[in-house]
Amino acid sequence: MGQQVFIGSEISFKSLRDYVFVHKLEKGDTIAIHPQNYEGILEEIKNSEEPIDIPINVFGILLVKDTTDTVEFGKIEIIKNEPLQ
Repeated sequence: MGQQVFIGSEISFKSLRDYVFVHKLEKGDTIAIHPQNYEGILEEIKNSEEPIDIPINVFGILLVKDTTDTVEFGKIEIIKNEPLQ
């Protein structure tokens, strides 16, 4: 299991990108996001003019929708180089 954190702002692609950059997450780490926050990011991507690939990847960090019902709305869970089950 990873560490759940509040990133200090509304969860968006930009805020996640900034968080990954500032906190120097490593390639291979994963960020799990509450399903509603994840859907918001997908909507943001649909309305974006810049192309963003799916699965969503930020500097080598995979962004995934929480399927375990453990990540709180407005927070992210950082999973350090662990395989997802």
